[in-house]
Amino acid sequence: MKPLIVVASIAAIGAVVVTIAVGSSLREETVVKDPYEHGLHHDQERKARERLGWQARFDPSDLRPGGGELGFTLVDRAGAPVEGATVQVAVTRPAGPGDERQATARALGGGRYRAPVGFAAPGFWDVRLDAVRGGDTVGLTQQVRVEAGEGVPCRLAAAPCAADAGGLKLTLDLGRVLTTMKELPITVTVSRGGAPLDGAAVEVAFAMKEMNMGENRVLLTAAGPGRHAGKGVLVRCHSGLKDWIATVTVRPAGGAPVSAAFPFTVSE
Repeated sequence: MKPLIVVASIAAIGAVVVTIAVGSSLREETVVKDPYEHGLHHDQERKARERLGWQARFDPSDLRPGGGELGFTLVDRAGAPVEGATVQVAVTRPAGPGDERQATARALGGGRYRAPVGFAAPGFWDVRLDAVRGGDTVGLTQQVRVEAGEGVPCRLAAAPCAADAGGLKLTLDLGRVLTTMKELPITVTVSRGGAPLDGAAVEVAFAMKEMNMGENRVLLTAAGPGRHAGKGVLVRCHSGLKDWIATVTVRPAGGAPVSAAFPFTVSE
């Protein structure tokens, strides 16, 4: 009996040693190399934001997908323009593909700046501004909502709708019963010059016209030549609003993304 106990004990110890060894070999690198310095920098930024009250007001005309620049006005707590600052701009999509872009903004005077960065697709984006003026350094992160516009006139409840965007034809079909809180079938067909386009990444983002309902994106999967399919759910708005916009974004292999918006109304 004792030899069996000894063998079991040795096996158990061996398993522990193997587990420790594997755990050590799979250890992830520390994301923040110096947590103290990182925390100190973050605290300094917070104090500078509180003291100066700087904030950015973005040009609405630039909050569209496919644009090449982002304009904004930097103001202080009293609303006075912040002039003469050096501003680094980074835009990042927190949900889905990052599509991060960075650039240095050029000053236009009167607290206005423009940076050669744009938004690749509709949805919610984080805009990070690192502004330096004199001895003041302020880091700002503000979230913006990028929309593709009012969209093409059509009745999705009656039939699929099509739109031309960037040389592609995008056809959206949500089925004939458009309602909230139920599974919604989504089909997008992509063609170029009348022929199905394969190899593209396709997604559909849903947003209400007059209410911020948060990020609602569906990544579709290939379902045939030029055809992509998936399922989504629309949340019922407590205010009773029923007007929505479905924005289709297509990323062709090796090409720039294109988007088209399709307005529709739910039955409940």
